[in-house]
Amino acid sequence: MEEALKALEEARDLRRRHADWQFIESQPPKLRAALKYYVETGDIYVASRIAGMTVDEFNELRIRARIPSVT
Repeated sequence: MEEALKALEEARDLRRRHADWQFIESQPPKLRAALKYYVETGDIYVASRIAGMTVDEFNELRIRARIPSVT
């Protein structure tokens, strides 16, 4: 259990460190919220719904924001 929580925390920290925060902050509110949600949770499905996009569309936005996909 502790190992799983540690892995989730490390993944979140990796996403936070590598994200292009200037790009994220320059986005419209809905997209900015979705990108921040993804950074914190790694849940691309819910993040895409927040953004009002398909998962593929959101994934392209994630790449532009330089947020790594950590599994």
